[in-house]
Amino acid sequence: MNSPFDVVVLAAGKGTRMRSARPKVLHALCGLPLLAYPLRAAQALGPNRILVVVSHGKEEVQEAFASWPVVFVDQGEPLGTGHAVRQARAYVTAPRFLVLPGDVPLVPPAALAALVEHHLRAQALASFLTVELEEPGAYGRVVRDESGRPQRIVEVGDASPAELALREVNSGVWCLENAPLVWEALAQISPNNAKGEYYLTDLVALLHPRVAALRWPHPEDLLGINDRVDLAKAESILRTRILTSWMREGVSVPDPATVYPGPDVRVGPDTLLLPGTFLYGDTEIGPNCVIGPQAYLVDAKVAEGVRIWFSVVEGAWIAEGAQIGPYAHLRAGARIGARARIGNFVEVKASQIGEGAKALHLAYIGDAEVGPRANIGAGAITCNFQPGRAEKFRTEIGAGAFIGSNACLIAPIRIGEGAVVGAGSVITEDVPPYALALARSPQVVKPERARRLEER
Repeated sequence: MNSPFDVVVLAAGKGTRMRSARPKVLHALCGLPLLAYPLRAAQALGPNRILVVVSHGKEEVQEAFASWPVVFVDQGEPLGTGHAVRQARAYVTAPRFLVLPGDVPLVPPAALAALVEHHLRAQALASFLTVELEEPGAYGRVVRDESGRPQRIVEVGDASPAELALREVNSGVWCLENAPLVWEALAQISPNNAKGEYYLTDLVALLHPRVAALRWPHPEDLLGINDRVDLAKAESILRTRILTSWMREGVSVPDPATVYPGPDVRVGPDTLLLPGTFLYGDTEIGPNCVIGPQAYLVDAKVAEGVRIWFSVVEGAWIAEGAQIGPYAHLRAGARIGARARIGNFVEVKASQIGEGAKALHLAYIGDAEVGPRANIGAGAITCNFQPGRAEKFRTEIGAGAFIGSNACLIAPIRIGEGAVVGAGSVITEDVPPYALALARSPQVVKPERARRLEER
């Protein structure tokens, strides 16, 4: 956009109707907090700066968005939207600024750009987006004058029956001039309403007729989140949009109602997403994969031809043709080689699993390097804990090595190429290549003892 502007995002509300101790703008929508969405929409337009007005739960909000290029403005006691915008005055430097609610997550950058353009054409002091709804519910109604200009916005608690019948409503998205007349009007807003708050919507009456309104044709884009019902509705809308886009690019989703995507996830063509699949964070899935049923992936990188079912993958990398599951858990730093197999109740953390290696049953592999074609038996464990230290000891298992069932490898330790560790062994020293290591107590059999027990 050629016209310079700032953005003020209102994130100070308590969200009483959410019935939650958590700030409303931190409730998740498709894996991201609500506030992330209007911030992203604003960033897409390249504003001078973005201000976030906070109050209730401000420490949590600031912590959650500490890495974002925004300036936080403390509203103090939250006394309404008009009061919140007034607190941002000292921070607004551009000739005009957008005001976005932090709880309107589906607003697209195109709507914001259209509003700014409409505002400039109308040479208005204040402009806002509206939508027409079949059931306007709790949204403020837009009252227009005989010429069609917005004359005032009436909040539901203060509206007459005739005003409640209006279907054009305020979205809460504004464009305001950074001008003395606007700030003077903001200073004139009084809390003479049912809630006793300073309503930003009162600007329309105070600045009339130098006010413009742009009716946006897609009501879903401006859905506000007032309670958990609205949150579920927005989740359904966004999920449908994401999955529809994927399916049109060649991804198969037999039952879209049971697949849960995040907005930053990428999926390759000819991949099949089965019911109970959750894909969040910076997850990327290659072509020709089968994900699900019941798969939960966060920040995962999955190459071509991988199968994952009934498993959790967090911050892991999986090479082509690997098979994960059922009931496997790949944690941060796990790197699974091509055509490797990680099976029932196997956990892998901060470890590299070589090409074609197998860990099929009940194993824990942590802070380890497992060579190609190695076989990790049922119940095998890498014992990597260092008392009193954050870093873990490392385990190295050579190519083609075989680790027997219920073996414990006490790190730091190295198992050579082709070596065999007997079942039930506790290995405390390095094992040379192609050697057999046994470390267990000898079996003792006492038949007389068994007979006495039977006689009892």
